[in-house]
Amino acid sequence: MRWLFVFVLGGCATLADAGGGDENAPNANAGPFRELRPGELGNGHTAPYALRDAASFVRDVSVLDDDGDPTTFGVTAFAARRVSADTVSPDPSSITNELVSFKASDARSFELTPHFLLRADSEGEGGWLGAPSAVRSSDGIWLYYAAADGIRLAHSPTGEAFTRDSVNPVLAVAKTGWEKGSVPASPSVLRLPDGSWRMFYEVNGALGEARSSDGRNWLRGPAPVLQAASGAGPLAAPCAVISRSPLGRDRLWLYHSAVASDGHRAIEVATSDGFDGAYARALS
Repeated sequence: MRWLFVFVLGGCATLADAGGGDENAPNANAGPFRELRPGELGNGHTAPYALRDAASFVRDVSVLDDDGDPTTFGVTAFAARRVSADTVSPDPSSITNELVSFKASDARSFELTPHFLLRADSEGEGGWLGAPSAVRSSDGIWLYYAAADGIRLAHSPTGEAFTRDSVNPVLAVAKTGWEKGSVPASPSVLRLPDGSWRMFYEVNGALGEARSSDGRNWLRGPAPVLQAASGAGPLAAPCAVISRSPLGRDRLWLYHSAVASDGHRAIEVATSDGFDGAYARALS
């Protein structure tokens, strides 16, 4: 997920109505969530900041469970940051040009010193890379990220040293279709239970979807999977999550940032029953 300011409408710490079976899925009022308190973070962190760097402004975090076991708490956070020669007055709005990772054995007290992964020094990246999306596969960790020429892929068998999968993006600027001429960005990639791959990304103020059988060769959809509501601003920063209901039905949740018609920024969520259905916004 990306770091965003969320403007909450209505009461805080409100729970969604209870439902039964597959009905009345959690909606935008679900919670409650709270910031971490002093004493709940280790490694010298000041609550609630699990990751904080006033020099490089770490952002665009993608967190991966280290062993795939939800009963253990070891995680790795993959993030983008800005490394600049100007250490006196760094600009937090500058584009990111490095990918790094941080580990935490308790899922929250991340290391203070990051592990370097990639720098924006490859041809076509335009001095910019960011918005990482990490996916675990049978041969290691696949790390998708945004660059000036599209969405790229790097790979590591251990999660420590990453190498670019190709000199070209796996999802470049479209030559035809609804997103013709625009650069896709901010990928969210996951593997479905059947082993296929699904990517959601932002482009032209909407959210696109691409499908793949191998994670490298992608087929775009013919239209956006989700567009901004009438009078609202652009959609961005998708984050896709799979869940399974008590009755065994798969559901895909598509979280994303949005700009409401009154200008406030928020996080929205849309859901799809199964993996091939239309996406419906959850009611707030």
